[in-house]
Amino acid sequence: MAELNARDAKLVQFLNEAHAKEAELEADLTAHISLTQKAPYKKRLQQHLKETKDHKRRVAQRIKQLGGQASEGVRAPGVPDVVGGLAGKGIAAVKGQVGIARAALTEQAETHLRNAREELREEYVEIGTYTAIEALANEVGDKDTAKLVRDIKRDEQKTADYLERLIPQLVKDVVKNEIPRDQRAQTGRRRSSSRKRSTSSSSRTRTTSASSSGRSSSSRSRGSSSSRSSSSSRTASARKTARKAATGARRATKAAATGARSGAKAASTSAKRSAAGSRGGSSNGRSGTTSRKATTARS
Repeated sequence: MAELNARDAKLVQFLNEAHAKEAELEADLTAHISLTQKAPYKKRLQQHLKETKDHKRRVAQRIKQLGGQASEGVRAPGVPDVVGGLAGKGIAAVKGQVGIARAALTEQAETHLRNAREELREEYVEIGTYTAIEALANEVGDKDTAKLVRDIKRDEQKTADYLERLIPQLVKDVVKNEIPRDQRAQTGRRRSSSRKRSTSSSSRTRTTSASSSGRSSSSRSRGSSSSRSSSSSRTASARKTARKAATGARRATKAAATGARSGAKAASTSAKRSAAGSRGGSSNGRSGTTSRKATTARS
């Protein structure tokens, strides 16, 4: 095998550490799955076991691409890869047997809790390992390795987050199975009482608010009705006043027209009378003149 340069040799070294940890976790998960009775927890471990096997395969493939050889054990100067691989497998097997022996001596709830704690610890060891590899790959410009470990680290973080949510639930199981009720915190009762008081207070608040809203709505309704009634009264009064004014104006106009017609008739009558008087005077004058002429002739 060709000698690796310093860059690739360091990348292979870091990747082999991750590969060994994946192999160790594979053995741990296999043992833990056999000891797990909680169905959702067991299903999640089985899913992560598949992910772990896939991680180990992909890391080994990248080591080979860089010109190295994958090892499932810790690489040390002067220690052949085969020996290191066997040592790693032996450590994983021993841990699995110790876990089974402890499970036989403890309650199931405590076995679940102990295993979850170990799994969480190992997940963060892997996250730290892959964080270091990503930083190294970025420093030496190996984009392929950086992308690979970033994807794997995302899976490890999801599992760690799941275990962090699970552990408090497992602690509750241990408390329920091993600690008498009178020695536990009475948080449930206090929360229930608090919820009841809060519910009662909320109900009173809503009732008061509803009453206030009802009164406010009634006041607004009465105010609106009064305003509308007052406005309607003013409008009706204004209309009556306008009608009265219009009637008065029409009456005044009629009276003026009637007066004008009466005056015209009176003037016409007076003119006619004056004309008749003038004609009567002329006729009388002519009669007097004729009489005087006749008297003169007879004389």
